[in-house]
Amino acid sequence: MASSSNKKLLILYVLQVLKDYSDEDHPMLQEEICKKILSLYGMECERKAIGANISCLEDFGYDIIHIKNKGVYLGEREFESSEITFLIDAIFSSKVINQKNSKELSKKLYSFLSINKRKQFNYIYKVDGIAKSDNNQLFLTIEIINEAIENKRQIAFDYCGITYSPSTPAKRRVVSPFFMFNSQGNYYLVCSNGLENGLANYKVDRISNITITNDCALKLRDFPEYKDGFDKAKYVNEHIYAFSGKSINATLKLHADFIINNVKEWFDNARIYQKDGELLADIRSNEKALIYWCLQYGYYVELITPTESRLEIKKIIEEMKNRYND
Repeated sequence: MASSSNKKLLILYVLQVLKDYSDEDHPMLQEEICKKILSLYGMECERKAIGANISCLEDFGYDIIHIKNKGVYLGEREFESSEITFLIDAIFSSKVINQKNSKELSKKLYSFLSINKRKQFNYIYKVDGIAKSDNNQLFLTIEIINEAIENKRQIAFDYCGITYSPSTPAKRRVVSPFFMFNSQGNYYLVCSNGLENGLANYKVDRISNITITNDCALKLRDFPEYKDGFDKAKYVNEHIYAFSGKSINATLKLHADFIINNVKEWFDNARIYQKDGELLADIRSNEKALIYWCLQYGYYVELITPTESRLEIKKIIEEMKNRYND
């Protein structure tokens, strides 16, 4: 028999067994719980003690479902199976979380489910072909950035873009960090290295050798354009490809009804309307990102205004056309 001090752990053992081995398809009798505790933890206990501890767990608020002649199982959990599925799919859809960290995060998530429910996630061991970042320091980098933001300090780091020559050295940056956001499966840091340079976006998985300096960071309200406040959601929505630079108001002509879905998906602020028999959309976006987007959907979308951006697209198209001429 377990000592009296160990018996205090019985309620925790009961809870863990219910978490790991019970669900709606696998209720457990009190005798089965006794046997499982003995095999896992080496503690002998009586059926009556199991029943008493289950009652205590229910009094504390745990949702324990009783099925006549079949036993009990843990009902509501921290996460539903569908929620775990969604979160794990999101992890493996992220390009910035490497294979090792993806698997570790997934294991932490599916530990909230019973062992039987976890079997549906065996596919996480078969994802080595998915394109992923090779940055093993991603989460440490994020922790350091968050610490710097909280303490209002600048950070210094090496930033390495992908180039043809692997010997291209990483560039050392010293910036004031403001916040991070996700765009197209990539994680970006919004920061600045000076008031005169405005805001810049850096891919977090390309950051290495990061340190926090002793220098105080700039504040967003230090920038003249943000002295009355800064809207993070507005910034993210306008910078759809995470390009830095100015945002502009623009009007698009839509040459197909279905393209409305794409416009709405990319631009939360889009206003769709008809005028003189034409389907139009007024949006606000980062200029570089908008030009890139219009080239992507150019067969169905035409940029009407501003004129300068329209001419830039025309110039790019002419250069592309010349490249494809035999």
